[in-house]
Amino acid sequence: MRTTEDDICARDGCGWSVALVLVADMPLPATYCSDACADYEWLRRGLNALERTAEVDALYGNLRDVAEILSARQDPTDVGPLLGVTSRAGS
Repeated sequence: MRTTEDDICARDGCGWSVALVLVADMPLPATYCSDACADYEWLRRGLNALERTAEVDALYGNLRDVAEILSARQDPTDVGPLLGVTSRAGS
């Protein structure tokens, strides 16, 4: 059974509804509201896997800044993909 929480982006602190993706011509809910939130979580998991050093702590600080930018959006598409990778689906 789906709940309202299933329709909210999985990035901690994000309250936007998830995006819909086409799978076999059927729209299904994604996990995140946008590529930016998905990329943010990918980067966060990568940092979590690293040994804690001063450099990694600095990167966490940068990631907190990105989280603040994402949380301040007026629309989930206000910030595009963080990693510069674009989808070629439908082209």
